[in-house]
Amino acid sequence: MKKKRIKSKNKDIGFISSNGICIDGDILMNCEREHNSGSFLWFQILLTFVATICTAFMAVSFLDMEIYKTTIIYYSAMLSLVFGLMKSSHKIIKFSALGVMILHVIYLVSRITTIKYGLFVVIDRYLSRANQPNSTLGVQLSGISTIDYPYLASNFFVFFITLVCLGAAASCLYRIDFPLLFIITFPVFELGMYWGWEPSMWTVIGLFVCWVTVLALHIINHTTNKAGRKNTFAVHERKRTFYFTSEKQKACFYNVFMKFTAILSSLVLVVIMLFSAITGFTRPESFAKYRHDISTAVSNFSLTDLRNAFSDYDGGFDLFGIKTVGGTNGGVLGKTAGISFNGSTALKVVTPKFSNTLYLRGYVAGVYNDNSWTPVDVNGNEDTFSDDFEQGKIWVQDLDYDLIQRKYADLTPAQISVSVLGASKKFVYAPYASLYSSDGNTDDKKMRPTTESYVKLSSTKYSLYYFDPSLIEERLEALPEAIATEVPALSVNKDRGVDAYSEFVHQKYMDVSKSDELDKAYKEILSEYLGVDIYHKGDWTYEEISTAIRNYFSDNFTYTLEPGVTPKGEDFIDYFLGTQKEGYCSYFATAGAELLRMFGYPSRYVEGYVVLNSQLGEPKDDSTYEVSVKDKCAHAWAEVFIDNAGWYPAEFTPGYDNDNPNLTQQEKDPKEVTTTKSTESKPTTTTQNGGQGGTTSVVTKRPANSSKASTTKKTNSASNGHGAGVMSGTGKNFASSSTSENNSSHGSFAGIFITLGGLLLIGFGVVVHRDVKVKKMRSELSNGDNRSRTVAVYRYMLKYLKLIGITDNRNITDLQLCDRLTEKCQEMQINDFSHMIKYIGELAVKAEMSNSVISEGELETALSYFEIVKDKIVLPKLSGAKLLNAKFVYCLY
Repeated sequence: MKKKRIKSKNKDIGFISSNGICIDGDILMNCEREHNSGSFLWFQILLTFVATICTAFMAVSFLDMEIYKTTIIYYSAMLSLVFGLMKSSHKIIKFSALGVMILHVIYLVSRITTIKYGLFVVIDRYLSRANQPNSTLGVQLSGISTIDYPYLASNFFVFFITLVCLGAAASCLYRIDFPLLFIITFPVFELGMYWGWEPSMWTVIGLFVCWVTVLALHIINHTTNKAGRKNTFAVHERKRTFYFTSEKQKACFYNVFMKFTAILSSLVLVVIMLFSAITGFTRPESFAKYRHDISTAVSNFSLTDLRNAFSDYDGGFDLFGIKTVGGTNGGVLGKTAGISFNGSTALKVVTPKFSNTLYLRGYVAGVYNDNSWTPVDVNGNEDTFSDDFEQGKIWVQDLDYDLIQRKYADLTPAQISVSVLGASKKFVYAPYASLYSSDGNTDDKKMRPTTESYVKLSSTKYSLYYFDPSLIEERLEALPEAIATEVPALSVNKDRGVDAYSEFVHQKYMDVSKSDELDKAYKEILSEYLGVDIYHKGDWTYEEISTAIRNYFSDNFTYTLEPGVTPKGEDFIDYFLGTQKEGYCSYFATAGAELLRMFGYPSRYVEGYVVLNSQLGEPKDDSTYEVSVKDKCAHAWAEVFIDNAGWYPAEFTPGYDNDNPNLTQQEKDPKEVTTTKSTESKPTTTTQNGGQGGTTSVVTKRPANSSKASTTKKTNSASNGHGAGVMSGTGKNFASSSTSENNSSHGSFAGIFITLGGLLLIGFGVVVHRDVKVKKMRSELSNGDNRSRTVAVYRYMLKYLKLIGITDNRNITDLQLCDRLTEKCQEMQINDFSHMIKYIGELAVKAEMSNSVISEGELETALSYFEIVKDKIVLPKLSGAKLLNAKFVYCLY
């Protein structure tokens, strides 16, 4: 006969099988003093609080702004306590904590708009510190005074703390789950360390202690828990295994283990810091270099790189339908179907006024192969010019600046300041005729030149001197020839270097790709645009050649941002010139550079940004102009080398003749659009009481520059008194800047006042609840028949004894329970009253289990013993928190 499997379930009192047998095999812990499980919950709450507050203050340390610290501390403590108390077994505590949480959620919902703008502020401050593009947020925050930023950010941090505390409570209170705690808290740590920012040390120590403590508890629990047995916990003593079957016993052990782990991990960190301080140990410089290289690699990684990594598999697929965002892509061609723009800011430029288009050169490459442009590789034997330039105290990239300075000794260079935000952080972006070797930075922040091609970026902020070619009398196209005829020999070394470099350029930048379509284009330009069959370089000027190439592209090709990918196996130039006939700047720059080489001019491929002189807008007080160079200004062009003059841009993309087809009219000329709007707008007139019954006219003028109007401080007549006005529609009405600072300080406590008000209401409810419960107890003890009153005496006696720890949860009879309670009384040296407990228990069993009559004398004796237990045994042992617990939680006094 097949045996029936007996199912068992696990409870706090042990394993109870389906036949009712209880197996309680908990071991006793040999400790010097008795430990209880009650404080384990409080240690869990403390762990949740530490994880929350350390994460919050770590996030604050990564922002260049003040946040209301009182708000962070209060909400971290309040929410940790609320989440902990919601786990209580007492309904009044659980529902009170739930009520506070509901009030808190209502408060968050009521402040949802302020929290949203607080998020914008936090991201804006974070991106600003990281020198990342934040133009979209700039629009969102227009009309909000920076004085309001701390208030708005503090509101967001209330929401942020709520989320973090929820995750910390789930991983520390409701279950022991290290991965969840790590997922919740570590990203905040990484947000700062990604940029090399060091958080506050105490927050790191606090998080480390929380991680180690929860990890230790998680590992023990995970490796010993049996499937389906919630409370089973094994303690391994050498090769023997003991099991905790009671949640209480398990919590007792965890209580001790948690404190030990937290103290030990704290000591480890302290010892490490002391060792570092005493020995003077510092982190090797290589660590900083590795971190910088990793950060640069990650920050420069884009969807373009991801798509190119998979391009060999399917010829360059369109990943999730996302197209490349405008910007430099390192000379990779034909891998993407198109490019798009998101309006982000690539560069911030401060410069004096310039004429024509300002080309900011970034990536430079001279070798075309396998549908991409790569920099020219220079070996030691070929580099016969670097030493000469170095002795002349310039770099080879300074060549065009040096030659102009030597020809026009009385010409004063301009100075440009550049902040690299959303652009690739591999390259320096600089105008032509720039003095790279004097960038305004020192040490490791100084820009680093390669022997040839582009200059490597070391600091995202730099300043350079440069010459605006438009200040010279000759036109830009004629500039190289003009310089070439009148260069005085002021420095033998530099002149020798110029000659050697010119020879190097003619060797390295004249190779032409083998392409039938390129040959056809060359012959067509000769016959159709120059009117000859055979080309002789001396017969034509560079301006005539470049114009012919430019006209050829304009007449036969179309500019588009979505030309499609180059088919696998096809050469990019062949496909573009012969089949595609359309493309964006990289396409025309590539073909143009190759055609220039065919016409005898050394050329190369360049990526960077272009700024129109019309984009300058209004000047600053020092007559300089600040321009936000958007991603729409990303561009690629060819570059031509003229002997004794250096490298200069050669523009062949249709629509880029002192223009940018990707910009709107307002983006091209913000000053003109603003002036038009300013002229059309009329001043508004309001009237105020003049004091003597008359009226006084007050004229309010609109700002002359509409782009600056967004930063004007606005007055909100309907302010809510909390530092931020009511949000209506898409407008943002905040308190006037004159009062916002004071109002913001009061507004930071609005949530605290609401919570405290809710606590008062809950406190009132608790008092009412206690009054009802006490009256009910008295009613049950004084009203009804003797049998029901006797049973009530017994039930309430057990509740009173439980207050001082005299209880037993095992599945035993009432008489056995009374014997067990009597033994505990004797253990606690309460010998004089143990017979009273036994008498009440036996009388209650008699009243409940038999038909015997309970006499008035027996009931009166039981009541008198009950009063003695309540007032003589229990009450003297209650003090402080225990007495409050007895009054308002158990409602027994």
